[in-house]
Amino acid sequence: MTIDLALEYIPSRMNELGYGRNYYIRFRHLVLQADERLEINAYNQFYILVEETDNVLISSDTGIFDLTEEAINEQTYEHQGNIQIVNYSKRIAQLRFIQVIPKHGPKLPGGIKQNM
Repeated sequence: MTIDLALEYIPSRMNELGYGRNYYIRFRHLVLQADERLEINAYNQFYILVEETDNVLISSDTGIFDLTEEAINEQTYEHQGNIQIVNYSKRIAQLRFIQVIPKHGPKLPGGIKQNM
């Protein structure tokens, strides 16, 4: 998925989920070292992958993205819940996401409670 497609997709997806325009968008550029594993708690948030990368597994409560896995019949670009990211490569992996955070969710990133 490209950034342009994601930015077009996000408003309709958030509308579909009942959030309307009540959300924040953050661009996230993650850098994983060789063989690094990363866990992201993205409950009440969405991470949209906007650039494909090889040798990386992204697994979440909503799906899997792994271009090296032949048994997967659908690659998931929208991730939510507990997100596990594994860099299988012996090189640095660059991952670009758009993080979508509903405004009326119980928490903002970093565990900061939102004032309503």
